[in-house]
Amino acid sequence: MKSKRNQKRSSQKAGRQGRVRADLQMLRRTGVVMILCGIVAFIPVAGMLTNLMIFHHDEYAQRALNNQTRTTTVTASRGSIYDRNMNVLAESASVENVFLDPKELHDNKEDLNLIANTLAGILELEPAWIKEQAEDTTMRYKVLARKQPPNVTDQIRAFIKENKIIGIHMEPDSKRVYPNGPLASHVLGFTNSSNQGAEGLEAYYNRILEGTEGKVITTKGNYETEMPYSYEKYYEASDGNSLVLTVDNTVQYYLDKNLTAAVEKYDVQNGAFGIVMDVNTGAVLAMTTLGNYDPNNYLEISDPRMTQELEKLRRSYMVFPQSSENYITGEAVYEEALIEARLAQWRNRVVSDGYEPGSTFKIVTMAAAIEEGTTTLNDNFYCAGQEIFYGRSDPLHCWKHEGHGAQNTSQALQNSCNLALAHIGLKLGGDRFYEYYKAFGLLEPTGVGLPGEASGYFFPESLITDPNADGYDAAVIATSFGQTFTITPLQLVRAISCVVNGGKLMQPYIVGEVLDANGEVVEKREPKMTRQVISKETSDIMREMILSVVEEGTAKNAKIAGYSIGGKTGTAEKTGKVDENGQYVDDKIVSFVGIAPMDNPQYIVLVALDTPSNATGIYISGGVMAAPTVRGVFEDILPYLGVPRDLTGVDMSGVEVEMPNLIGLTKDEAEQALKEVSLTAEIVGEGSQITGQIPIAGGKLPGNSEIIIYMGEDIPSDMVEVPDFSGMTIAEANNAAANAGLYILVRGADYDSGYVTATEQNITPGKQVVRGTTVRVGFTDHSARD
Repeated sequence: MKSKRNQKRSSQKAGRQGRVRADLQMLRRTGVVMILCGIVAFIPVAGMLTNLMIFHHDEYAQRALNNQTRTTTVTASRGSIYDRNMNVLAESASVENVFLDPKELHDNKEDLNLIANTLAGILELEPAWIKEQAEDTTMRYKVLARKQPPNVTDQIRAFIKENKIIGIHMEPDSKRVYPNGPLASHVLGFTNSSNQGAEGLEAYYNRILEGTEGKVITTKGNYETEMPYSYEKYYEASDGNSLVLTVDNTVQYYLDKNLTAAVEKYDVQNGAFGIVMDVNTGAVLAMTTLGNYDPNNYLEISDPRMTQELEKLRRSYMVFPQSSENYITGEAVYEEALIEARLAQWRNRVVSDGYEPGSTFKIVTMAAAIEEGTTTLNDNFYCAGQEIFYGRSDPLHCWKHEGHGAQNTSQALQNSCNLALAHIGLKLGGDRFYEYYKAFGLLEPTGVGLPGEASGYFFPESLITDPNADGYDAAVIATSFGQTFTITPLQLVRAISCVVNGGKLMQPYIVGEVLDANGEVVEKREPKMTRQVISKETSDIMREMILSVVEEGTAKNAKIAGYSIGGKTGTAEKTGKVDENGQYVDDKIVSFVGIAPMDNPQYIVLVALDTPSNATGIYISGGVMAAPTVRGVFEDILPYLGVPRDLTGVDMSGVEVEMPNLIGLTKDEAEQALKEVSLTAEIVGEGSQITGQIPIAGGKLPGNSEIIIYMGEDIPSDMVEVPDFSGMTIAEANNAAANAGLYILVRGADYDSGYVTATEQNITPGKQVVRGTTVRVGFTDHSARD
C-alpha cells in the first residue's frame, strides 16, 4: 500500500516537473521571439541613426550650425591694375549696401511711410516696394540697394540722424572703378555685380586679383534674433594681388585719339582696331578696339547707331498689349539683339578676330623668300597689270591696273605688286611657305595673356605643301599677298616684329608684374624669345626694304621729318561676307603696319579701319587712309617715348620749331637766334632794338619760315581768317597761308605733285586767329592706292 502511494506521488511530481519544463521552454521561446522582434524593430531605427550620425553627420551638423549662427561675409579688397608708370587703370572703391531690419523698425514703431518715401527718393526706388520690405518682420535683413557711393549713403545717414530712426543699416562693400572710362576697356574688361572678373584681364587674372573673402560668424535665434549668450568668430579677409601692365596710359590715349579721328574722317562703318608693341621684347604698350565701351557702365551700348537700332526694336513691340503674342515675340527679338550688341562691343578684335591681312603680309612672304635664297635683291619682275598663272581660271590682276612695268625686288615691295609677289611665293614653294608660316607663329595663339585669343585660319597642310593637289597654285599665289586666309592682328604684329628685330620671334605679353597687398613684387615677367626664324642678315635686308616703302613706295603718307619710318600698306577685301539680303559685299579693311625708328627698330604700330565709306569721296586704301593714321600715332608717341629725332640733312620746312623771344635784342642778335632754329626774318622799322615780333615768343611754326620783327614800328593787332586748304597742293596752300598772314606746317606727303593735296587741317576754316598763327595741314598722296 505504502509502495503504491509512493509511486503515485512520484508520478504527480514528475508531471509537475514536466509542466514546469514546458512552461520554461515556452518562456524561453517567447523571450527569443520578443528579442528577435525587438532586434527587427530596432534595425530601421539603428539604420536611421547610423545614416544621421555617420553618413550624413556633416550635413546635419552644418544645418544645425546654420540654424544657430549667422555668417556675414567680409569682402576682400580686389587688387588694382596699373599701367607701367603706376597710373591706376582699375581699383576698388569703398561703397555700402543699404538694408533694413524690419523687426527693429516694428519694435521701435518707426514711420514706415516716411522711411519708404525718403529712401525711394535717395535710392531711386519705388516707395511701395520699400514699405513691403519694411513690413516683413519675419526677417532681420532686407537689402534695398547694393554698392551705393558715399554721396548716397551720407544722405541716408543724415536722414537717420535727423529722425532718430532705428532699423536702417549700411554694411561695407567694394565696387570696381575705372578712372579713365573707356580707355583700354578691351584690355581691362570689367567685373560683374558679384565682383567677379567677366571680361579682359579682370577675367583672365580673376583668381589673382580677387583675394579670399573673410567672414564673421555669430549666434542667432528665431527670426534672426540675437541669442542671450552670443558667440562670435572672425576670419580675416586676404586681399588680392595687383597687376602692373606693360600698357602705357599716354600711348593708349594717343592710339585711341588717332583711331577715333580716322573713323570720323573716313566714315568707317564697322569700327577700327590697333596696337602698339615693343618689337624687341613683345611688351604691349597699347591695344584698342573701337568703339570702346565704358567698363564702369558695361551694360550700356556705346555705339550711337546701334543704340538707335535697338531703340527702334524696343518701340516696335511696346505699342502692343503686354500679354499679346506680338509683344512677347518682339521683346524676345529685342533682348536677343541687345545681348548680341553687348557681346560685340566687349570683343577684343586684336586678339579674338581673324582678318585677311592683305598686302601687309607681303613682308612675311618676302622675308621667307630672302632667307631661303629663292629670291634675291638682284631679281627682276615685270608687271603688265594682269597675268595668267597656271592653276588659276582667271587672270591675276595687280591693284595698279596699268601695271608697274619692270621692277627689281625692292621696288616690287615698294609698289606692293601682286604679280611680283605671286612669282616670289611660287618660287619659295608651298612646303617652305607652310614651314615659315608656322615658324612665324601664325598657326597658334600668341599666349599674350588675354581671354578669347584666336589663332586664325590657314589652308590645310595637305593642300599647300603638295604641288599636285587641286588648288595648290591658287592657294600659294593668294597667300603670297595676304588673301583667302585669316590671322589675328596680334599675330601679324608679332611676325613683322620678328622680321625687323633680328629674326627673333618674341612672345607678346601685357602683364609685367604681380604685386602683393603690400606692394611687393611676387612675380615679374621677362621678355621671352620663342625661336629664331630668320637670320640677322635677312632682317637687316628687310629693314632697308621696309624703309623704302615709306620713302619711295605706297606708304609715303606715313613720312615724318626727322624720323626713319618703315611700314607696309594693306587693302583687303572681306571675302565671303554677305549683307542682310544674302548678297556678297564689297567691303574692305584698310590697314598699315609701321615701325620706328628703322635704323634701330623699337616700336611697331598696326592700325586697321573696317569698311570706310565711299561717301567721303576719298579713295579707299591703306596708303591713303591707314598710313596717315599711323603717322599721327608716331608723331604723338615717339617724342613722348624719348625716341631722338635726327634732323641732319632734313628739309626744316617740314619740322615744327619754337619761336624765340626776340624783344630787346639788336638786329644782329635776333638774326643769330633765328638762325639757330632755322628761321629768317623780314625787318620792319629802323630802331636799334626789336620792339615786336610775329609770331609771338613760344609760338610754333615750320622751319625755314620767314617771320616779321618790328624795330620801333607798331605791330598789327588784327585777327585773320583761316582759309579752307582742302584739295590744295602744297604750293597753293603756302600761297593761301601767306596771303592770310599765316604759316602752314606740312604733315604727311611733303612733295609737290598733282596727286598730293590737302586733306586735313587742325584749325577749322573760317575761324579768326591771331596773325602769324601756324596751321597744321595734312597732305595725302592719292596715288598710294594699296
